[in-house]
Amino acid sequence: MLPNPSMVLPVLLAASAVFAFSFLAWMVLPHHRRDIRPLPDERPLMDAIAAMEVEPGLYMFPNCEDPADYRSEAFIARYRRGPWGTLTVRPSQPKFGVNLAVSMALYLLVAAGTAWVVSASLPETPTVGAVFVPALVIGLLAYGVGPLCGASFLGKPLRFMLTDLFDATVSAGLNAIVLALLWPGG
Repeated sequence: MLPNPSMVLPVLLAASAVFAFSFLAWMVLPHHRRDIRPLPDERPLMDAIAAMEVEPGLYMFPNCEDPADYRSEAFIARYRRGPWGTLTVRPSQPKFGVNLAVSMALYLLVAAGTAWVVSASLPETPTVGAVFVPALVIGLLAYGVGPLCGASFLGKPLRFMLTDLFDATVSAGLNAIVLALLWPGG
């Protein structure tokens, strides 16, 4: 995927910088501390989900199986009454090692994809700015725009979307800075 073998180290370092920032953003810095809150009493909800034998997946409520039922009086009454929400049921206990590995793989994919796209648009001896600007735009699209679309549809709070957008901007900037500074021939 990389246009030049000398891009391997810049891509690895760009992805590593984003990974390190992501860790700091969620584990050390204070801006995400209020994003995900506990329920006042989660036990009744957890018991209800277990009793219903809900399969792993993403759920919205109120909802119905058949789209024709959206017009029914019963659904309309449930919809007006609320509550409204989304629920993710995992197949097993979260495996943070696996989640971290998948995150790193995605950061590598973004860095490698960025390097590939940027390389197609550069002169033979690019300047730092010639690499930085398109790399930043690609990073903002990869880290920010897609997640925001899903977040708004699933009803994530504005604060959550804004902190994610902040993280996306920093991640895109780190990706672009590392690639621009370490770009071969630049």
